Amino acid sequence: MRHAMKRGAWSPLLVLFGGTRERSFVDVTPDVVTFRFGFFEARIPRTDILDAARAQWPLLGGIGWRVGVGTVGLVGARQNIVAVSLREPQRVSVLGIPVRARLIFVSLEEPEAFIADLQSAT
Repeated sequence: MRHAMKRGAWSPLLVLFGGTRERSFVDVTPDVVTFRFGFFEARIPRTDILDAARAQWPLLGGIGWRVGVGTVGLVGARQNIVAVSLREPQRVSVLGIPVRARLIFVSLEEPEAFIADLQSAT
């Protein structure tokens, strides 16, 4: 099932990097979870996802594509954030920066629906 990312007041700037409504989503299938935010795409095997839960995104964390130690943020708005924990670090590339992510934060229109879908896909 496809889950739309929440994009807020900064949406016009996100579009410059491909962060359009059509290219900002998370797809959940029984086998793979695909995170798509503009030019970013990561396909994580469903078996490598440990957990997903509501989370807070810090004000200073900013909006857009974010990288931290072991963390990727796909944040179109500071509301409705979900943290997806991975069993093992996954190699992804964020705007050309290689990252070994163990935690992916994503802003979603309907976070509870995404969490329920992710839990039922097992």
